[in-house]
Formats: sequence, C-alpha cells, structure tokens
Amino acid sequence: MDESTRKRRDLWIRKILVVGLFIGLSILFTITFYINGRLGIDSDGSFHFSRVEEIYRNLKEGSFFTFIATHTFHNSGVGSFLFYPSVFIYPWATLRFIFDPLRAFYVWYGLVMFLTMAIAYYVMFKFSQRRIRAIIFAIFYAISAYHLYLGLKNYVIGEFIAYTFVPLVMYGFYEVVFGDAKKWPLLSMGVALLLYSHLLSTVMAVAIMAVIFIISLICGRIPDKARWSALAKSVGLALLLSAWMIYPFITDYLKSDLGTPLPGFSFQYTMQEFWAASLENSATNRGIGIALLIAALFGWYFVKSDRRERIIYALGLTFIVLSTSLFPYSVLQRVESLSFLQVIQFPYRFSVYSSFFLAIVLSLMVTRLFDNKKKYQRIVTLLGVVSVASLLYFNSVTLMIDRISDPDPNVMLRETDDRFATVPQGAVLDHANYKLLFDYLVLYGETDYYPKRSFANNYITTNPAAQSIILHHVKVGEKVIEKTPVVAPNEITYQVALKKKATVDLPIIVYPGTKVYVNGKNVSHETSKRGTVMLKLNQGTYKITTRYEMSKIYYSMLFIALLSWGGLAIVGVRKCYTH
Repeated sequence: MDESTRKRRDLWIRKILVVGLFIGLSILFTITFYINGRLGIDSDGSFHFSRVEEIYRNLKEGSFFTFIATHTFHNSGVGSFLFYPSVFIYPWATLRFIFDPLRAFYVWYGLVMFLTMAIAYYVMFKFSQRRIRAIIFAIFYAISAYHLYLGLKNYVIGEFIAYTFVPLVMYGFYEVVFGDAKKWPLLSMGVALLLYSHLLSTVMAVAIMAVIFIISLICGRIPDKARWSALAKSVGLALLLSAWMIYPFITDYLKSDLGTPLPGFSFQYTMQEFWAASLENSATNRGIGIALLIAALFGWYFVKSDRRERIIYALGLTFIVLSTSLFPYSVLQRVESLSFLQVIQFPYRFSVYSSFFLAIVLSLMVTRLFDNKKKYQRIVTLLGVVSVASLLYFNSVTLMIDRISDPDPNVMLRETDDRFATVPQGAVLDHANYKLLFDYLVLYGETDYYPKRSFANNYITTNPAAQSIILHHVKVGEKVIEKTPVVAPNEITYQVALKKKATVDLPIIVYPGTKVYVNGKNVSHETSKRGTVMLKLNQGTYKITTRYEMSKIYYSMLFIALLSWGGLAIVGVRKCYTH
C-alpha cells in the first residue's frame, strides 16, 4: 500500500469514527425518551404536533402538499403551512408510518441532533482545521441548554430546526466577507435552509450579518470586487433556492390582513436571572448552560492572543447582553421609528448566537487539553470530554425525564367537554391519549394567520368570530347552524340545504388562493365579516367544497429550487471525489 492510499484510508476511517460517534450520541440522547414513550406537552407543542398530524393524514390520503389545515386546527382551513415553514417536519410526519406518534417525534429529534452535530463539525473543521476541536464544538453546541429548551421543553420546533443551520450561515458569511470568497454557495445554502426552518430566525440572521458587515466597513475593511461579486452571487442563489418559500407570502400574506403573534420585547431576563438559569444547567429555563457559561467567564484567557478568536468571544458576550434586560429594550419600545425591532418578540432568542459563539470559545479552551499529548492520551481525554458532555446533557433534561416517568394520573391528558379548552401546560401524552390532543384548542397559535377580524391571539373566549369558526357555525342568512364538515387534503366540504335564496357564510378562512366549488362547479365567492367564505345561493341542496389551490408559478419555483439543489449536490460530490 503506497503512502497516498494509506492516507486516504486513514482519512476515511477518521470520518467514519466521527460519524459513528455522532450517531452513538444521538441514540444516547434519545433512547431514554424513546423507551418511555410518553411526552410532556408544553408551550408550542400542540401547534407543531397539529401541523405534523395534518401532513401525516394528507400523506396517508395520497397528497404530498399541505397548504391549509383541514383535519386539524378544528377544520378551519387556516394557512399554518403557507406562512410557517414545514420542510423539515415532513420527515417527522413520514416517521409516523413506522412509529407511534410520540416515538416518531423522539426518533426525529435524534435525527435533528445528529444533523446539528454533523453540520457544526463540518463548519468548525473547515474553520480551524482541527478535527478534535470540531468534535468538541459539535457536541457542546448541540447540547446547549437553550437548544434543548427549544426542542424538548417548549417544542419551539421552527427555532429548534433553525439552530441546526446557524453555524453554516455564519461560516458561509465569514468566508464570503473575510475568508475564501469562492465558498459563497455555503452562505446561500445556509440561508435557504434557515428559511426552510423558521422565517424569524432567517430575519434575525440576515440582520446580524448586516450589522457585522456594516461594522467591518466602518472599521475600514472594504471588500474587493471579488467579494462583492461573491456576495451578490450568494444572494442570487439563495433566492433561487428559496423563492418558492417566499412566494405564498407575496401572493397570500401581503394581500391579506392576517393576525400574527404580537411583537414586543417580552420575557426579559435580568442578567442575574440569566446567570442563575445557566448555572442551573436545566433545559426547563432559557439559560445557555454551565459549560458555555464557563466559556463566557474564562474564555478571555484563551482567546487574548488571537484577534479572530477575540472577536468571536466578544460576539458571544454581546449576545448574552442582548438576551437580557441589560440591553435597554424598555427604551427601544418607546421609539416609534424602531418599532420594527419588536418583531423578535423575545430577546432570549439571541441565546442561539451566544450559544454558537461561546461554543466556539469552549472548543478552543477544551482543545488545549489535547496539546502535547500522545495518541492514546488524546483518545482517553476525548472519551472523558464526551462523558462529561453526556452527563451535562442528562443533567439538563432530568426534569423532562422525571415528568414523564410514572406521571400522576391527574397530569395525563384527559377528555374534555369544554369546546374552548386549551391544552393544559405540562399535560402528559402517551399512545392511548394522543388523539385527545386534537379535541383541545392549540395552546399558542390556534388563530395565527386568521384574518385580523377573527384573530384572537390566544384569547378565544373574548372573540365571538373566532369561536364561531372553531364551532363550525355555518351562517345561513341570520340563522346559525352547527355542521360537521367532510375534509380531504387542502379541501373542506359542507352540505347545505336552502328553502329559499340566502347568503351562506362557511367557517373556512379565505386566502387569495381559495377556490369554491358548488356541486362541482367553480363559483365566485366573497369574504364575510369574520374573514370566511361567503356566497349567495338560490333555493336548493348544495355540496360546497372550499379548496386551496396553489399557483403553477409556485411549482415552477419549487422545480427550479430542486434543480439548483441537484446542481449543488453534483458539484459537491465532484469536489469531494477530486479532493
């Protein structure tokens, strides 16, 4: 065996060992929950489980695309899929064909943890050219207490998925602006994947990159033509990859007066509360965890001799400040011209970036343990670090495990006669009571993307219009009739018998893409005062089907995006093979 062949073999062995390590850790992080088979539902959980249930039922009925909620969200036809990305919950829905609903989630969670570590490893290895550092960064970034809070405590699934791609976005931006501008496709892919995950996370990432870029310009770092070109190309490719996701916002969201979660700067931690939460190292609060807190406290000693590492450390501390009330959000709220900043809703969302930058610092600190050591000593040290990380992980999720282990019968989700009951905070689900989840209103987000006139913002009992939609109230003239709809993927059907000419108002949300068919014939319709389908009919018996139909432009854009991804994959494989 010649030297080059031996080196290639050794390289592949190292790669396989790294992948094996991440697979093993993903199984370890998931197995306790999987075996238990129960889940404590909280916060955004009912919203996302309802979305996955809708996709699963549509797939089961042979329809791949889901645009509106017909089986879930009380058959309202709300566009939770038009305006909230669902790309990465399709695998979760697909797992439903193999596993029960709760174990399907845990398997999906394990896959996301693996993907998070794999992408973080790739980014750090390219950044530092040190495999050990890349492994350490990947593990500690993935097990950040804030990441686990998103995924296992509050089920903030969009942000949980977006967290996976933040390293790719930041690394792509770094290369375009400060490093090898030829790597500009990484920025495009990162932004597109972020957009496929969570819109607000994309907005925050773009804003953060813009601020860093402007600061670099102020500091005299003016990009040359090659970098400006790379930046322009990355924007262009990102648009090609994500135009199909943006299209419904232009056609349906901007043309409709829809209700969305209220902006603001809510749930602000004081700095003292933030430190206490991080020291507690629990995924039940919004801290970053004790390991990253150590990086914040002692990182300066390790980064002081390297300008690039110092900037990363400073960014980590900056985002800690931005996550707390130490930043003057109360002042910003009073400045009308800056009201657009309130779109972030919760300042603790910046913990994604403090976790990212401080995990980089922590990886540098821990890597020092491997310096000047023999091979077997490095292996033992790595096993020790992985063991400590695993202990920190289980320390973070202990309260979640306790909640689902031999739960009190009173906390198990039970049947309800209250038509407006929301899912109780902390209710425990198992295979037997899972379907009861959809008898309740979604805790947060039942009326998100309703027309503003019916938008209740989690206060259903104070909004008669929202109540009437949820109760399936069909209005025939001045008469109100409660009817049960017949549903199919992206369509809802009501049977109506009229003794005389009347205006019929169906409890189905109207969007620009909404089409109405009466006895199989496409007819024009109006929008009622509650923002639902309304039409005038003569005496007779009618089968009224409301369907959401997406424009052919959308499918063309999706096809272009798939071609672009295919091209990127081919180029990537060729480069890998050549290398």
